[in-house]
Amino acid sequence: MVMRNQKGLTLLEVLISMVIISIALILLLNMAMIALHSNDWSNKATLASQLLQQKLEQLRNTSMPTDGTDSTNGVALSWTVTDAGSHLRQVSIVATWKDIKANQVSNSITTYIKTDSV
Repeated sequence: MVMRNQKGLTLLEVLISMVIISIALILLLNMAMIALHSNDWSNKATLASQLLQQKLEQLRNTSMPTDGTDSTNGVALSWTVTDAGSHLRQVSIVATWKDIKANQVSNSITTYIKTDSV
């Protein structure tokens, strides 16, 4: 008895389609994890840059800036102020934080500011 005009899918076709869909989902999951990591890094890097600029402005408005440390929202700031000549100070600020994989990341800024005192 030969059946011609059979309609439907064989078990092999269903298994192959399931394998293809599984591979596609695994690749999409990997892309989602990369996007999550990149988004976290971007948020922390932006926050660190804002905190660096904020701290620099704060030190510029201080008559006699001194070394120090601070921490905000998982970003640690440390700054050093060194004498660079008459009424001139070198300010170095470093922001460090841990990314989503617990790797330590840092961003820094170094500049000179004029002060009123010698």
